[in-house]
Amino acid sequence: MVRAFAVYRDAMREAWGEWWLAWPLLQRVAVGDVLHDSHGSVRAAGTLADRRIGFEETAPESRGAFVHDAGGGVDVRFKASGATDPLFSALAEAEAGALVRFTKRRSALVVYRGMAGSGMTDTRALAGALVRRYWQGRWDAGLLAVTEVVRADAAAVLVAAGTDAAAELRLAASVGPGPLQLLDLAGAAQVAGGRHLGFHWTGETVTPLFRVVRLRGTWLGGVREEFGPVQPGRGFGDEPVPPVLLEQAGDDPSAVLESPAQPSAQPEPVEEAS
Repeated sequence: MVRAFAVYRDAMREAWGEWWLAWPLLQRVAVGDVLHDSHGSVRAAGTLADRRIGFEETAPESRGAFVHDAGGGVDVRFKASGATDPLFSALAEAEAGALVRFTKRRSALVVYRGMAGSGMTDTRALAGALVRRYWQGRWDAGLLAVTEVVRADAAAVLVAAGTDAAAELRLAASVGPGPLQLLDLAGAAQVAGGRHLGFHWTGETVTPLFRVVRLRGTWLGGVREEFGPVQPGRGFGDEPVPPVLLEQAGDDPSAVLESPAQPSAQPEPVEEAS
């Protein structure tokens, strides 16, 4: 059995490396969201604003478009409006569309158009804030903070569920003049017919990629070894945060924060931040 997320994950990692992937694709993730990782099960846990942790976010920066066709494992044939093609059976002559055929069992066609990224301008401030809350017992090792996101204006994602998979896509009338291309599938296509598809989705305004940080495991171990286990409420009274810990966060945030890899299991839906 082909697992759609695993195929999609492998397709995205060829270009995006260790970025975390939003799944399902309608999931919205924002800079400043907080997640909780419990033994590989990641769930929404509010926002940094809920914890009175402020930050500044950069203006969106264009990241262009992304097209992945499984290393040549996908064949796409376009049909213009008013044209006839014996390979198309689900589209009327007046309709424009595309026939997507997968030649490999583990194949994916991923198209993102109008991508833009933004992130925190200062991780030093975040590192210091998390150190303070950890010392006070209000931040634990399983919490993750979203520091960067990539959004897309439109998307089309199709994943094969077996050999000889195919999909006939109907393109919206809003597609502009000129020869059709793969980017036209993003946000403008509907599946009119198909076979052996494991997953298909087209739509607009998605957040497919994000990055997270957490308190570094080796840093936490050093704090516990030198200062003992954290107790809830510590730091409110006679036990202020040791200056050396705040100095570490300010001098080198990477000594305090780390970017973990996304768990390999299919992600659970993460609620949209309010």
